[in-house]
Amino acid sequence: MMERRGVRNKSYRKVLCLILALCLAVAPVVAQESSGEAGSMSEDYRQGWLDGQADAKGNGVWILSGLLLGPIGIILPWVINPKVPGARLIGKSVGYVEGYTAGYRQKAKPRNFYYSLIGFGVWAVAAVVGLVFAVRTAESAADSCATALGQDCADSCMPDINCSPDLGCGSQ
Repeated sequence: MMERRGVRNKSYRKVLCLILALCLAVAPVVAQESSGEAGSMSEDYRQGWLDGQADAKGNGVWILSGLLLGPIGIILPWVINPKVPGARLIGKSVGYVEGYTAGYRQKAKPRNFYYSLIGFGVWAVAAVVGLVFAVRTAESAADSCATALGQDCADSCMPDINCSPDLGCGSQ
């Protein structure tokens, strides 16, 4: 029984190798026959690519992405494909449409990233200013509490003194 399996596997391998060899022999012939159509299609594709590159504009809405979402907002323009305007593509060949779409997206994505980077820059500045303001407010509250009581609020000998800025300074 084992011997029969070995014979079957060898015959399947021979058939598979024969089919693969035929496919490799026929592939160049088929490619040459379709090269005439591909030549005009590649010209349409190239022209569409150039037109798409020329028409590509970034979308200023991406500023909001960086501004509202912070670091996540600068990743989104690379993940989300820009919308390609369809008006220029009416009546064009498939190759032109594919080329235009690819060229437009390649040029528009970096521009959208630039806009989101501007928004992220504003977000980062606002975050730093907010952090500095929060630290200064906390320091000011601690200093005013210590000044009002004439002692250091961090003194562990006086646990009943409340120095939080919300409740004011004083004993409880």
